[in-house]
Amino acid sequence: MTTHKATLRSSLLAAAAAGLCTFGSGCGLLFGGGGDGAFLEGDDVRISIPAEVSTRAGEGEIRGDVYDIVDRTITDTNGWVTGGVEGIARIYEAFDRVRETSRDGNWRVYGPYEDDKGRDLSWLARLDEIDGSKKFEFYVGPRDAKDIDDVVLLMDGELNVDGDTRSGGFSLQFDTIEAYPEMKDDKDSLHTFAGAIAVSFERDVTTERKEIEVKFEDFQVLYEGYLDDDTFFSDESYIYRSTDEGTGDFHLAVYGQWDDWGWSGPETEKFVLDMAWTEKGEGRARGQILEIDGIGDLKHGDLIIDECFVADGYLSWRQINDTYVDEVPDYNFGDEASCVLGVEALPL
Repeated sequence: MTTHKATLRSSLLAAAAAGLCTFGSGCGLLFGGGGDGAFLEGDDVRISIPAEVSTRAGEGEIRGDVYDIVDRTITDTNGWVTGGVEGIARIYEAFDRVRETSRDGNWRVYGPYEDDKGRDLSWLARLDEIDGSKKFEFYVGPRDAKDIDDVVLLMDGELNVDGDTRSGGFSLQFDTIEAYPEMKDDKDSLHTFAGAIAVSFERDVTTERKEIEVKFEDFQVLYEGYLDDDTFFSDESYIYRSTDEGTGDFHLAVYGQWDDWGWSGPETEKFVLDMAWTEKGEGRARGQILEIDGIGDLKHGDLIIDECFVADGYLSWRQINDTYVDEVPDYNFGDEASCVLGVEALPL
C-alpha cells in the first residue's frame, strides 16, 4: 500500500465509508437466497462496475479512494438488494405452487399463517398475475391474526416482462420491521430503522442495458454504538445506469455524521459518490462531503476528491480540494490530461 492511500485511509473519507456500511446494514435481515427465475431475479438488480477492471496488484499502481469506496458500496448493496430479491422470489414461488386460502378479486390470498419459528408473528401474502405482470404483497402481524385487518404491509412489488425487457421492483417498510422487532436478527440490535426504500429496475436481458434506482423515503438508520451514536438518513435516490454497450454511471447521496477521524464533529453533512465509465472500463469518480445550508462542522469546509482511472481500474489522476492539501500534502497524483471522461460525464 502506498503512502498516498494509507494517508487518506485515516481521514474523513474513511469515516464516510464506515458510515455507508452502517447505512446499508440490516437491509437483508428478512431474506435468504433462492428463486429459480420464475419471478424476480438477482441479476435484475445486480450492480457492477466495468467488467474489465483487473484484480491484479500492479507494482506502483494504486486504486483511488473514491473508486474503492464505490466498489465496496456496490458490493454491500448487491448483498442486501439481490439477497432481498432472491428471498422475495423464493417466497413468491413457494406460495405460487399451493392453493390459496381465499380470493380478493384477482388477488390470491395466503394466510394469515402462524410463524413456523414460534415467534409472536403471523404472515399473509397476496399474489396477482395479469397479462404477464406478476404482483405481490407481504404482510406481518401478531401470531393470533385472523385476516388482513390484523396485519400490516411489509413489502410489495411486481415484475413485468415484455420480450427481452424486464422491469419492476419492490418496496420495503422499515417502520413495520421496527413494529415487529422479532423479525430482526439479534446481531442487528445496534441498529434502529425508520421509513422505507423503493427499489425499481429496467433491464434488457440481451445487452448490458440496465437502470436501477433505490429511492430512500424518509429512510433513517440510528446506530447505537459502544462509544458514539450516529444517525444516517436520506430522502434521495441511489442510481445505477448502464447502456447497451456497457458505458454507465453511479450516484449515491447520504446524510450523516462523519466524526470518527477528527476532520468533522457531531454535525450532519451530506456524503455524495459519483462515478462514470466507458465500455472499456476507463472512467472518472468524485467523492464529496458537503455542509448543507450552512450546517456542518467540517475542519476546512467542503471536502471534494476527484479521480480518473484507466481500463484496469487503477489511478491515472487524483486531486483533493485546496483547503485540505495541507492535511495530506502528498495526496495529489498524476495529470488530469490523462482523463478519458470530463467532469460533465458524472451524474452530479
